[in-house]
Amino acid sequence: YYITNNLSTMLKYVLLSLLLFTYVVSDDDDVINDDDPNDEVVTDEEIGEVNEAPSKGKGKPGEQLISYSQPSLTEEEQKSHHFPERYRCEACQIVVHNLGTAFKTAESKIPKKKKKRTLGDVGVSDIFEDLCEKDAFDGYSIQEFDGKVTFKGPAFPDRKAPGMSMGGGLWPVRYTNYCGGLFEDFDEDEVYQFYRSGNLFSTLCLENHCKGELSETPKPVDIKPADLGSSKDEL
Repeated sequence: YYITNNLSTMLKYVLLSLLLFTYVVSDDDDVINDDDPNDEVVTDEEIGEVNEAPSKGKGKPGEQLISYSQPSLTEEEQKSHHFPERYRCEACQIVVHNLGTAFKTAESKIPKKKKKRTLGDVGVSDIFEDLCEKDAFDGYSIQEFDGKVTFKGPAFPDRKAPGMSMGGGLWPVRYTNYCGGLFEDFDEDEVYQFYRSGNLFSTLCLENHCKGELSETPKPVDIKPADLGSSKDEL
């Protein structure tokens, strides 16, 4: 009787375990991965490994279909540590936006009681020291939207289309290399004076990598100096 009772108890536990296992397996399809962001960021190396076919699905009557795909780069561009030439105007806007923002932020911290309230050589050098670091471009990625490649980030506040963006990989290196090369022919103080006179973007970009693409300074990168006195003043 004792053995029979133990066997009966064990059988109940086995049946209960099987029921629980069946419930978990059948309910697995309902699990949602909340860690997946709406805007997935992938690297150009991953794009080289994945070749997505365009969607051929049809939407509902009256519904407009917009295609999103991973930005395409040539094989040479995927392996290069330099910014693709066709996107250098965008890169120039990003660097100038970062630099203008840094100048203006630093000027705004100068006490108003100071008679000379523009940045001195040390202040300007401190900004340039961090300007081309990789993490200065963390907020940027690129996306192909309806067949057109666009950059997304603080310099382009109106570009908010959802979809897959590309970042990481060699992009931080490309930003850094481009940023450093942009100032090879200028002194740091000279660049600061471009900013103070309102000619930062026109000198660095319109006369260079944006020539033929833009005819005027885009509003988001047209960063005016803080109202801190004459550009000839120094700390």
